[in-house]
Amino acid sequence: MSVAKEIRILLVEDSVTDAFLIESALEDVVEFEHQLVRSERLSDGLARAQWTRFDVVLLDLGLPDVQGLDTVRTFIRLSPDVPVLVLTGLDDTSVGLLAIQEGAQDYLLKRDIHASELGRAIRYAIERHRIAAALGASEERFQLAVSGATAGLWDWNLQTGAMYLSSYFKEIMGYEDNELPNEARVLRDAIHPDDADRVFTSLKVHLEHKNVYDVEYRVRTKSLDFRWVQSRGQALWNDSGQPYRMVGWIMDITDRKRADDALRESREELQRLSANVQQVREEEKNRIARELHDDLGQQLAALKVEAVKIEDHLMAAKTTASVANLHKVYALIDQLIGSVRRISAGLRPTMLDDLGLTPAVDWLVDEFSASHDVQVVRRFDVDNIEFNHEGGTAVFRIIQEALTNVARHSGATSVVLEIVRDEKNCIVRVVDNGRGCPSDARPDANAFGLLGMRERAARLGGAIRIQTAPNQGFALTVALPLAAVETMEGECWPEASRSHPIR
Repeated sequence: MSVAKEIRILLVEDSVTDAFLIESALEDVVEFEHQLVRSERLSDGLARAQWTRFDVVLLDLGLPDVQGLDTVRTFIRLSPDVPVLVLTGLDDTSVGLLAIQEGAQDYLLKRDIHASELGRAIRYAIERHRIAAALGASEERFQLAVSGATAGLWDWNLQTGAMYLSSYFKEIMGYEDNELPNEARVLRDAIHPDDADRVFTSLKVHLEHKNVYDVEYRVRTKSLDFRWVQSRGQALWNDSGQPYRMVGWIMDITDRKRADDALRESREELQRLSANVQQVREEEKNRIARELHDDLGQQLAALKVEAVKIEDHLMAAKTTASVANLHKVYALIDQLIGSVRRISAGLRPTMLDDLGLTPAVDWLVDEFSASHDVQVVRRFDVDNIEFNHEGGTAVFRIIQEALTNVARHSGATSVVLEIVRDEKNCIVRVVDNGRGCPSDARPDANAFGLLGMRERAARLGGAIRIQTAPNQGFALTVALPLAAVETMEGECWPEASRSHPIR
């Protein structure tokens, strides 16, 4: 029991003799020190209690301005924070018991007051009042939590079967507070038959093995429809390991369940639409590729043939200047034909499938070197990687985009292209001897080429590292996990590719 070392006591007593006896008894109390303030009337004592904090009041029931139990009622009503210890001169103990029923903590007969008994009564009165105040506050918090909660609370006595159901619990099920009895069968009978076994199994595992009880199920409402609820609970076990009480709550999650179902259906529909769009897109890309490669390419070739005929006429006429200008036209036509072929290759993933990865990379490098007058040193050191379709395509596209960036931005005269294997990764490295990144700028991570490479690498769980400095070239290193790029069971890279593994 925790009581302050120094106790402030208010004594409300009109009898000088009785007051002297009480003061004398207090002087002999050794458990605590005290400060005593005396009032002869209840009104004066209440006024003092309003202005000064007292730990306890010793209250006589017979005062000039108030008599009997009204003394206790009035003091507690107007000063409820101070514990009351009643003093009575009557031999009838029933008066003291009635005072306790009115809110007093204890009572003492004036003729039998002794120091030890008075000290004990004061300390107990203070401690009981403190416990009662704490309990009242706890109950008040519980009631506030119950009334303000957006969850239905339940408290189940496992020994008697009684179950307290909060008002909101009953509201979730469509009932008024007085329409459902506080019995466990109410909840048990409301559970949807298809969910009952799952709920009872989860409850049994919690009570027997102390596993978490957290389950979603449907309950039948007053209107006979079903609503989804999430239920959580926690049991209490005695020293023998037997559960004797369980407290928990239910929360209406019907709207969330409907939203989840709608979202799942939307995702499924989106996947179907995406698959259709992807199929149409691939078909359209192939159509454009065929048109570019076949029609436009043939037309440009025919244009070059006609230009040759014009050249023959000009040579016969010995117009040298015009011939020189015509040679420039040839060069432009050749560049345009090369561009059309590269665009066509980019649009047609089947080209890579048809050639296989190594021949495709060789073709790409040859085209790049010839078009941009850049020497490319190839270092392929991959120990028989059996690329899957996504991995092989990613490697090819990354190299294609990297070489395009070299052509557009670097001003390089040579490039080293490496495709090697380490313990866990396929490493693709493209290093040029160009101008690098100026000192006042950094490569834009969102630039189209880098963004495309980053997306391809990220899709396979890989990473990209860039090293550059002014006039020291640009180095791109891509690490792709072997587990992501190699052929898995059930996958099949086209035969042309698997017959040409990178070495």
